[in-house]
Amino acid sequence: MGNWRDIITKYTIKAEAVLPGENVQGDPFWVLMEIRNGHNTGNYHSIGKKDNRTLIMLFPQKHMADWAAEILEQHSSNFMVRGVSSDHLDVLLRLCEDGYPLELVVSASELNEKGELCGAMMSPYQIRNVLFM
Repeated sequence: MGNWRDIITKYTIKAEAVLPGENVQGDPFWVLMEIRNGHNTGNYHSIGKKDNRTLIMLFPQKHMADWAAEILEQHSSNFMVRGVSSDHLDVLLRLCEDGYPLELVVSASELNEKGELCGAMMSPYQIRNVLFM
């Protein structure tokens, strides 16, 4: 996928537009990101792969991201909830459009009747259409 410096310089001049900090509000989404020694590594938590694309879950509500982080903490304590601003989302969508092996999954706002987290894979076009129309 290339290193983060290459990605940052292709899409923006500042790392903050690619790597959400702890004070960024989730507008429109929240994600789980790897944090090591207090620094965002640039690694989004993956919920798996499909057709060699990494699946990244976007949470419309912080409480769902917090719940997912609590569950994940049983296996890995290095992931924390971070807000995704419209600038961060634009970079993610552009990465998808440029062929980076990513697939964005928008979580449901609540758990299903079995207590499971569900979501829908959405194309950049679909996400933009829902959010910005």
